Amino acid sequence: MQLSAEHSALAATTFTCHDQAVVNLSKIARQADIFLDLMGVAVGSLLLVIGVETYRDGGSVGWPIAGSVLFLINLWVACRRFARRRKPTLSS
Repeated sequence: MQLSAEHSALAATTFTCHDQAVVNLSKIARQADIFLDLMGVAVGSLLLVIGVETYRDGGSVGWPIAGSVLFLINLWVACRRFARRRKPTLSS
């Protein structure tokens, strides 16, 4: 009889730990998604800066064009995803 009481306490603890792990995994995934969105914008801006410097040093005009296109696309994607993550406001 006492063995079954200990077993049910263990089962309840395991279930609670599983719920906590799922919540933490969801939070970690959300934070990683935000981090990757921001890193895309950072990489795009870095390529834009390097492309402008290369063009000033006599390189091809394609580098700043490619940098600006990559930066603008990453900025657009990040803005759309951040807007989707915002909670909707209540309209009166």
